[in-house]
Amino acid sequence: MEKQILDILNAGLGLIKASQEGLGKAKADLEKTYLELVTKGASDNSETTVKIRETVDKVINDIKEVSSVAGKNYEETRSKIIENYNKITEEIKNKIPEGQIEAVKAKINEVAEAIKNTTSGKVAVSK
Repeated sequence: MEKQILDILNAGLGLIKASQEGLGKAKADLEKTYLELVTKGASDNSETTVKIRETVDKVINDIKEVSSVAGKNYEETRSKIIENYNKITEEIKNKIPEGQIEAVKAKINEVAEAIKNTTSGKVAVSK
C-alpha cells in the first residue's frame, strides 16, 4: 500500500515536471517564432511597408513633439493626437489587411493614453 501511494505521488510529481518542461519549451518556441516574425518584418522593404513605417515614424515624432508641450495646452495636444490618429488609421486601412488593423489601433490608443496620463500627472502602465 505504501509503495502504491509513493508511486502515485511520484507520478503526480512527474506530471508536474513534464508540464513545466512543456511550458518552458512552448515559451521558447513562441519567443523564437516572434523573433523570426520581427526579422521578416524588418527585412520587408516593399513600397507599402516603407510607406507605413514612414507614416508611423512621422506620427511618433509628432506625438513626441506635441507631448513636450502637452502640459501647456492639453486641447491643442488632444487635437493633434486625434488628427494624427485619423491619418495613420486611414493609412493603415489602405495598407494593412483587415485582421491586423485592430492590433495597430490598440497600440496607437495605448500611446495616446500614455500621453494623456503623463499630462495629467498619472503614471501610464504598459500592457
